[in-house]
Amino acid sequence: MPQAQIRKFNVCAPLSRQHGKPGANSMASGTRNIRMLLSQDCFDLLADAMCQFSKKSAKFQSLRSTVQHACERTRSLEFDRHYIDRFVFEHPVDGRVAVWLEVKPDWIADYDEMRQKIAQISGKTVHDKVVIPFVVHLAQVNHLL
Repeated sequence: MPQAQIRKFNVCAPLSRQHGKPGANSMASGTRNIRMLLSQDCFDLLADAMCQFSKKSAKFQSLRSTVQHACERTRSLEFDRHYIDRFVFEHPVDGRVAVWLEVKPDWIADYDEMRQKIAQISGKTVHDKVVIPFVVHLAQVNHLL
């Protein structure tokens, strides 16, 4: 089987009509399962961050641990609406790469805090597929990963 077909099979999964909506896939335990379709650029950003964080920590890091670490470290950072808008302009988020992230109860408050902060600063409703790459980007450019 050609490599492209294997890659497509591994990263693409059927998504419900509710994908990307906050809490759409919540479980009773408080765990939130986020499924989103990202651009190749945002996928690359997340993969590079996982690699960077793995090298720095000398331990393989998952997407979950990378995003969790980024949320913890960026909570106190200041940024404005123009910074968010510039990020979205430079890194279009909509795409065809399926990504799944499990946000567990032990860090859901940090994630929701960052999500609300981004929404408040931007003055817009923000989707998980914007929040996740943006928070990871913030951590990267501020050398927090």
